[in-house]
Amino acid sequence: MRIFRQLLPLLLVFCSSLFFACEKVDVTNPPVVVLDCYELNVDGGGGDIALFYAVSNAIKGEHLTVKSNVDWIKPGEIGSSKIILHVESSNISEERFGFVTISYPYMEDDIKVYILQDKQLLNQYRFEISDLTYNSCSVSYIPSDENRPYMANIIDFEYFKQSGISDERMFIEAEMNNYLALAQRNNMSLEELMQRVSPQLIFRGVAERQFVGMQPGATYLVYSYGVEFNGNSYDVTTPLHSMRLELPMPSMYDVKFSVYSSISGNVASLSIDPGSWSGYYSVQIVPEDSIYYVEQGSYLSDKEIKALASMFYTNARKAMSSGASAEQFMRSSCYTGFSQISLPLDNARRYMVIVFAVESKNGEVPIMRSVPSLYYLS
Repeated sequence: MRIFRQLLPLLLVFCSSLFFACEKVDVTNPPVVVLDCYELNVDGGGGDIALFYAVSNAIKGEHLTVKSNVDWIKPGEIGSSKIILHVESSNISEERFGFVTISYPYMEDDIKVYILQDKQLLNQYRFEISDLTYNSCSVSYIPSDENRPYMANIIDFEYFKQSGISDERMFIEAEMNNYLALAQRNNMSLEELMQRVSPQLIFRGVAERQFVGMQPGATYLVYSYGVEFNGNSYDVTTPLHSMRLELPMPSMYDVKFSVYSSISGNVASLSIDPGSWSGYYSVQIVPEDSIYYVEQGSYLSDKEIKALASMFYTNARKAMSSGASAEQFMRSSCYTGFSQISLPLDNARRYMVIVFAVESKNGEVPIMRSVPSLYYLS
């Protein structure tokens, strides 16, 4: 929290009348309150601000009165020389203005202290990434307020493209609606679910989370926002803060596939030799109007290779979510050893064959493990 003091500090020494309490009011010499500051500039995080003051010609038994014209500034403790103002954290995306009025009996004029608060803090969370691999990472979620509960999570960035969600309000609402539906299916309140869900999602203070089984080469969104629960309702207490995380592709094995073809009428016969590769491999037959097709003599870009790897990964993950094992998926949709494939063609279209090695470690979702080899049918 920063505070800019607009005026010079008070002198430390005042005349003795500062400390002399008069029982009778001298109307020719009324009380005077002097502050160390009359204008404050506070950041969006708010907090407790101290205003120092002194009273000359004080009246025995009388005290200052402090009133605010806005609900986000609340007068706190008033001591013998200090006033505490509590400024709430901002929840809006623009500056806001308010003031407090300070009164003292028989003082000629009330005093106004003007307060300008910056817009909401857009970054109340910091993220640190460690142990990053092609399918896992660790994330430290570091909030600016250690006592505020908050969401600490990660999501595949493709979710936003597929769902059409375009702003943080829609995202939080959709996320909470999903959890509420899950809570109701399990005869719980939303608050109960968020206390018991595993892995843990709501934290206070620094949170350390490990994520595994991620998609190689994919973009993820690390995110946090303050949230508090009461039964089936919730309050979002901070804006959503996020960071994009790009996972690398795995190091690729040096695999060279040889593809031979012959065409009879509208049927192509392919013979594929995997050379020294003894594992599974994927064969994709791509027509010229496919996003994966590149003209002969060109190469697949890194972006196109990632897209191809994503397509394969997504299909494998869908099959496994339906009950298939990684081995069952590869056995049904991939090839091993020397293979011969026959397929019908549309003679009016050109075709490209893409072949790449695939692998599953410890039963995880199979992934691309070699740079795709390209072959053109003619």
